[in-house]
Amino acid sequence: MNIFILYAAILLLILHTALSANIFLTMLAIFLLGGAIIGFTEYRHSLSDLGEREEKQMEKEESAKRKLSLEEQELDGYISELRQKEIIIVSLYEITKNMSQNLTFSEIFHALSAFLKDNFMFRKAGLLILKEDGAVPRVEKEYHVYKEDEEAQAQSKETAGIDHAGILNLFAKDKKEIFIARGNSEEVFEELRLNKEVKTFSAIPLLSEKRFVGVLIIENLARIDFDKLVIVAMQFALEIKKVLLYEKVEGLAITDGLTGLYTRRYFFERLNEELSRSKRHSFSFSFLMIDIDDFKICNDTYGHLVGDIILRDVAHLIKESVREIDLVARYGGEEFSLVLPETDKKNAHLAAERIRKKIDEHIFKTYDEKLKITVSIGLAVYPESSDASELIEKADKALYLAKGSGKNIVCEYKK
Repeated sequence: MNIFILYAAILLLILHTALSANIFLTMLAIFLLGGAIIGFTEYRHSLSDLGEREEKQMEKEESAKRKLSLEEQELDGYISELRQKEIIIVSLYEITKNMSQNLTFSEIFHALSAFLKDNFMFRKAGLLILKEDGAVPRVEKEYHVYKEDEEAQAQSKETAGIDHAGILNLFAKDKKEIFIARGNSEEVFEELRLNKEVKTFSAIPLLSEKRFVGVLIIENLARIDFDKLVIVAMQFALEIKKVLLYEKVEGLAITDGLTGLYTRRYFFERLNEELSRSKRHSFSFSFLMIDIDDFKICNDTYGHLVGDIILRDVAHLIKESVREIDLVARYGGEEFSLVLPETDKKNAHLAAERIRKKIDEHIFKTYDEKLKITVSIGLAVYPESSDASELIEKADKALYLAKGSGKNIVCEYKK
């Protein structure tokens, strides 16, 4: 506004001098007006340059801020990644510590499932324990857990329709981990019979000294988590190796070399465990003593090699006649013992009769001989007996009664 007042003053001066016919003053006024115009022009240019410099400076500052923001984001991402790795390492240490205290597949898978739930998003995880059956491995045991499950579950058959043969076929050429997603490998999803809820499928072979001992499978795992799971699986494979070694050593210590049944010492341990469990839950269970009739005569007549064949075959027939949960042992000599959990006297008698009949109908082929063998069986029941010693004593008395009643018979203990 002040510059316009200056222009007006100079114009009035020019007008006044022109009217007064004073040339000098007129020229001076014109000169002043020109200088003012030039000065104003330079002032405007100066303001324009200053604005451009300020704008460029602001752009530089904004660019620096954006760069700093990106660097901060990258740093945050790096820190977050480090924290995730730290969590995985700490968790891996914890799972290793927990697994090292367990000596069965179900126990170590329970520890693994807890770790997976705490560190990964997934739908279902599973463990296949393999056993070499000639050149082709087969699934011996299977465990699985859903993300929302409270505990891992053991299964004896295929889970959720997944084809065991199809999974093992994935590793027919090489034993490398596999991650597949729908849309990329639809034929694999169909081959494995995976349902529509499964969006990604991961399978990691578990190797122990190049031996294919198991497969860890997991559904709907994010690709970003797959590499972490591979690291976990490597540690898990070491734990499986330990369990396999433990089972091998324990198997040598608790099983009878001739019959493959449990030893008497181990049988007593399990009998006391079953007694405690039955007391705690108010269950009943039954105990059988089985003795081969006239075994000494057979041994003296045909020799000990034939006697060994008979012992082995009788043990096999007993095992074939009972449930998976029943406990069979070689009690000593030609005597066998059998615990039937959660079985009352009536059902125990039916089980004993089934064993007796199976052996009675069997033809024992020993070298050039075909022999008929029978057994006598004594039966006692908990809670009619208060402890293991009383249970064995009553079953033994029932067996003695069976021997005195003509053999090849089942007798219950009676007062």
